[in-house]
Amino acid sequence: MPIHTCALALLTCPICGDPLHAEEKTLRCEHAHSFDIAREGYVSLLRKQASGGDTKEMLKARRAFLERDYYAPLAQTLTDLLAAHLHKRSVEQTSPLTILDAGCGNGYYLGSILHQLPPTIPSQSLCALGLDLSKEAIRMAAKSYPDAQFIVASLWERLVLVDASIQVMLNIFAPRNAPEYARVLAPDGLLLIVIPGPHHLSQVRAELGLLNIEEQKQQHILEQFAADFTLLEQRELAYQLTLDQDSLRQLVRMTPNYWHMTESIEQHLSTIDSRPCDIQFHCLLLQKYS
Repeated sequence: MPIHTCALALLTCPICGDPLHAEEKTLRCEHAHSFDIAREGYVSLLRKQASGGDTKEMLKARRAFLERDYYAPLAQTLTDLLAAHLHKRSVEQTSPLTILDAGCGNGYYLGSILHQLPPTIPSQSLCALGLDLSKEAIRMAAKSYPDAQFIVASLWERLVLVDASIQVMLNIFAPRNAPEYARVLAPDGLLLIVIPGPHHLSQVRAELGLLNIEEQKQQHILEQFAADFTLLEQRELAYQLTLDQDSLRQLVRMTPNYWHMTESIEQHLSTIDSRPCDIQFHCLLLQKYS
């Protein structure tokens, strides 16, 4: 599967920063740095072998959990938020609307948004990309959502993107590199950040001894981005789910709690039939200063 033409124009070499061009199944820059295009159509633009990122087990758990539509209300909320602001985009704009999901995981939210955006934003005028450190996540995303271009890349290093080339960026439960996000977003570009609220999964976190939510997390993020962004809108999404044992196990394994799983947590999970779970997300829509 070839690289999407619109995406190729946005990508830069992770080693020297030069533009990339496609030569059959490879991307190259003028300094002869080359990167193979995988059969599924994704490409790794890592400067060096990187550790970290979601494991195959975490990704399988997340896919199984998300396929049951537990977080579908969040995907719809994100679509509604973006659509309300994107309709203001000039109808005379002829270049594609560029959307980047920074830390896209298996592509669920980006794919949902592309599928649900209103017909006033036609698919042919979109150029969607997803970046993630996990090769397994990117492979999964590329197989599931062929309308987007997926790249293995680190969010902590210089992003492999042209300056001011992105008009909409998603950052959903993912690392935040404020200087780089400001660099690649165009003036007046939108940054949609999603974090768990303080009551998210409170019952399950207390019962199983899971990781706590950072105190004042929302305020810290706004301070982190204050130099280059203004807050346009914030929205809280809260509802309750009743999760069975399999879903609870998937929920624990798909998050950073995976790295802190203990035998006692596994044993406790095996005794649970179902539990009510409070779901709480904070959605922050920021705009880069013009």
